[in-house]
Amino acid sequence: MGARARRGDAGGRQVSSVTVAGRRVELARIGSGEPLLYLHGLADVHSALPPDPPTQLLHRLASSTAVVAPALPGYAGSDGLGPRADVEDHAFHLVDLLDEIGIGPVDVVGASFGGWLAAEFALRHPTRVRRLVLAAPLGLHVRDAPGVLFFGAAAPRGVGGFGEVRGVLFADPDGPVALDALPDELPRERALRWFGGLGGAAALGWRAPQLCDPKLAGRLDRIGMPTLVVWGADDRVAPVGQATAWQRGLPDARLEVIDGAGHALSLEEPDRLAELARDFLR
Repeated sequence: MGARARRGDAGGRQVSSVTVAGRRVELARIGSGEPLLYLHGLADVHSALPPDPPTQLLHRLASSTAVVAPALPGYAGSDGLGPRADVEDHAFHLVDLLDEIGIGPVDVVGASFGGWLAAEFALRHPTRVRRLVLAAPLGLHVRDAPGVLFFGAAAPRGVGGFGEVRGVLFADPDGPVALDALPDELPRERALRWFGGLGGAAALGWRAPQLCDPKLAGRLDRIGMPTLVVWGADDRVAPVGQATAWQRGLPDARLEVIDGAGHALSLEEPDRLAELARDFLR
């Protein structure tokens, strides 16, 4: 299998490295039962142990499933796919990963950037996905509901801290959840993981309009499996108007909007997101 165990936490989460098509992938596992694939968002890599708050959603999902959470290409301890990689390459990467770790058709929960990749994977390889939960997925360009330019807000700042990117990701940018995730005085190691990880998303989504696939809207009807779409009412990266475009385009979709939440649902609302996902997947 090519996996190398790294370390675990008190909650039973194990992090390892696995080699997939010659590339290293950092992988977190927690829980038991039927497998669930979790694909993280722009700023919530769950495979890395510190800091701990991003793992809260994994622990909640793992109450009834065996959660597998890879760091996406270019993030944390995972190698990138190269500067010319497109969504097709990312979809094949997920096929190779599931084959390597021996997981067949699986339920998939994808948030933000991971939600976009989950949708692209599901429409290309529908026999690999049983049911789909998309939490504020990126990927669609909705002319009437454009989001902010995320990479501009997330660029490193010499002064001023991380207030701008917190304001983009969180409904309450000065609340404890946002400040814990991105404090103004971010330790160097965490800052390197943050900005290095964003390179994985930028490699795919830098071109305007950012973080979207112009062809995806016309292909949503190929995603035929039952799908739950969850959105934060105060999302600025992907405004809630985009949620209706997903619901209209998907053949079998239900939409849930969480009041008072922004784009980083897995950090701001781990309890509510896990509850909705568990109820849907049951």
